[in-house]
Amino acid sequence: MANFAERLDLALTKRGFTGAQVASALTEAGIPITRAYVSQLRTGKQTNPTLQVLRALASCLQVSVGWLVGDDHLESGSVEDLQVRAANVGLSASGLSEESLAVLRGVVELARKAEGLPEEPEPTSDIPEAGAPLSGPQRRALGKRLHGLRLAAQLSVEQVETAIGRGAAAIPAVEEGRIAPAPITVERLLAVYGVAAAPIREYVLSLARGEREAAWYDAQSVPVWLATGYALEQRATVIRTYHNQFVPPLLQTEEYARAAITVNGPATLGQQTVDEAVALVLARQEALSRDNGVVLWAVIDESVLSRSIVGPHVQLRQLDVLIEHAKRPNVSLHVVPMEDPVYAPRTGPFTLWRFAEAFESDIACAHGIESDALVTDTGEVEAYHQAFTKLSVTTTTRDETFELLNAHRERLSRSLAK
Repeated sequence: MANFAERLDLALTKRGFTGAQVASALTEAGIPITRAYVSQLRTGKQTNPTLQVLRALASCLQVSVGWLVGDDHLESGSVEDLQVRAANVGLSASGLSEESLAVLRGVVELARKAEGLPEEPEPTSDIPEAGAPLSGPQRRALGKRLHGLRLAAQLSVEQVETAIGRGAAAIPAVEEGRIAPAPITVERLLAVYGVAAAPIREYVLSLARGEREAAWYDAQSVPVWLATGYALEQRATVIRTYHNQFVPPLLQTEEYARAAITVNGPATLGQQTVDEAVALVLARQEALSRDNGVVLWAVIDESVLSRSIVGPHVQLRQLDVLIEHAKRPNVSLHVVPMEDPVYAPRTGPFTLWRFAEAFESDIACAHGIESDALVTDTGEVEAYHQAFTKLSVTTTTRDETFELLNAHRERLSRSLAK
């Protein structure tokens, strides 16, 4: 079975890169590594590259991270989990002696025979072809995003070309979507523009590598921090979210969303008008409405159910929709009671995303006043997980949630009947 070191060596050889060239390219892109470190990864002497380094190596060598760590033949369903774990076994074998590897291969062969599986094929010649050219929509979306980042960094075209080396990229042609820069060039541009947050860098690079089609959140009018959050949300398999002032956007009716945006101002979503901001909220909800296996676990404060930001008829319709959502098998809705709450976190609203990829860690998002803050530090993300866990064990149960929603609905209906 090909491990990470073997696949890295194969990719370097097939793409015609030396370790020094890769180290130089990644360092220029803002991920400083040495030629010696690349050599150690290539020979299996180092086996624990960070996800940032893995992504940068994959970008430079024009392969996926999954292929690099050995999960390129994943299937759907429960088989995927098994194959991801198998890929991780291959990655953890890097650095073992030849004698230990021989023993490991023997154990794997015996296990495959015992389970009636065919002999493991040699995958070392299966390196993917270099990435196909980007489509027109991908080039234009990438160009507009890079154009916006350059303007935000207050840099002229001449300053950027000087920073990355004249001739490295035709900046006007890139920004107009006429040509697609190499992913490693995009890495360097992001470094020049001061884009240091890993999720934002990966959001832009996933488009540069052609790993996804251009989406609604790639529009230039959507701020890059917000687009990154939307992209993460679209890929998440489990979404945990806590809101203490409004109904979570994923569960809002159009009328309620309009009222909430009017209260906060459309600028909180980077938009100039309420209509534009509402369109973003509704576009987000498509991911939850599709049958794609995503699970939403939402916790709201009880005050959300009685806060008057809309007329009673709109509030009544919102309560009906919450009851409908609470009946869905992929939605778990719970309420923090106003009377004698057992736990109330010292924070505003926040969201946690979990992904299907075995090598991708959870990401937290703190919803701030003017923008969202993406949290990737393991310790900080764990703190949000602990807060959500404490909330979850002290909120209403599923049956109690229905009772509470219906109680608020009855209260509002009686007031309308008077």
